[in-house]
Amino acid sequence: MLTPNHVVTTARAALVGGAVTAAVLMLGPWPGLEQVFGLSDKAAHAIAFGGLLAVSFLAFPRMRRNDLAIAAVMLGASIEVAQLFTTDRSGSFGDLFADSLGVGVIYVASHIENVRALARQRGGATFGEIAAQDRRRGARRLAPVIQAVFPEPSEAAEAQAPTSFAARAARRYPRRA
Repeated sequence: MLTPNHVVTTARAALVGGAVTAAVLMLGPWPGLEQVFGLSDKAAHAIAFGGLLAVSFLAFPRMRRNDLAIAAVMLGASIEVAQLFTTDRSGSFGDLFADSLGVGVIYVASHIENVRALARQRGGATFGEIAAQDRRRGARRLAPVIQAVFPEPSEAAEAQAPTSFAARAARRYPRRA
């Protein structure tokens, strides 16, 4: 039976195969090969690195999307540097920009479901209010803009707040009658 772990394993194999294929095609002695498929050089770069990022989202579900996107751009940069050392290739900032554009499109598209969920759950709240309510932010300091909108509680309010775990739990989960 198919499980999510099977999808992750398959995606990892596809990611390795795709990365090796992209590196070979971008470093090999076949300049202009993308024109066989009707693509320009920049479109091929954007599609390749966008596809690699999309597969890496499936291959590494516990890694942050930011980290995977940065890794994809760094792979593109390293391939452009490696092209400087080949005889029939040349590295260019245009190709790196195309790599980054492909990564950016997939990265932004990956956040669409988060925005849809926020619209369903907290449609009337501003992004600042949502960030202030985010439990993952915990003890972190809020950004200055958010602090201006949502000032931190005064010291008098903090002095009245229960300090023990039991007191906080009792306040959060009152006894049932």
